[in-house]
Amino acid sequence: MKALRIIMIALLVSPALLFTTGCGDDTTTPTPVDTTEDNTPEIFNRFTAGFEQYDLIIEPNTTYGVYNSTTGLTTINVVGESTRVVGTPVVDGHAEVEIKVYTDDVGTFRQADQDDVEIEVATGEGIRREEFSWTDQSNMVVSITQYDSVGGIIKGTFSGVLQNGINSVTFKGGEFQVERIEDR
Repeated sequence: MKALRIIMIALLVSPALLFTTGCGDDTTTPTPVDTTEDNTPEIFNRFTAGFEQYDLIIEPNTTYGVYNSTTGLTTINVVGESTRVVGTPVVDGHAEVEIKVYTDDVGTFRQADQDDVEIEVATGEGIRREEFSWTDQSNMVVSITQYDSVGGIIKGTFSGVLQNGINSVTFKGGEFQVERIEDR
């Protein structure tokens, strides 16, 4: 009878052991890792012309800042493409900005203060290209907030009213950040 009791207990316990000691893998599920890359370029060069905003993805070979030690002129060239962002005033298209300021240092330069400041902007390509130039009444302002040595950065902002034929267009919120190349 005692042996029968032991057999009965063994039969009752053995199925429970089958479910608790499986032959499966005891490793935990690894935490998922996000391997997607954010290839969205950072935008450092932008401006608004009238109601159209340009956030430029630059063309590296044609975007730079250079100082001419003979004339004392810094020229900043920004060339790039703007891509429309749904729900914003950002437009698609090519744009070029050229800023000329007689300095090799940080500061704010105003045409109204007789500072030599020139800004020219072109948007579009081919028959849709529009060119905007400074005039004596453009009231342009260029602020250079960073002016590093060669190989560093020239960074700042710009605004003003530029002419396209007889039309005036307000440029505001202009920002630039370019690499300073070898002096000329």
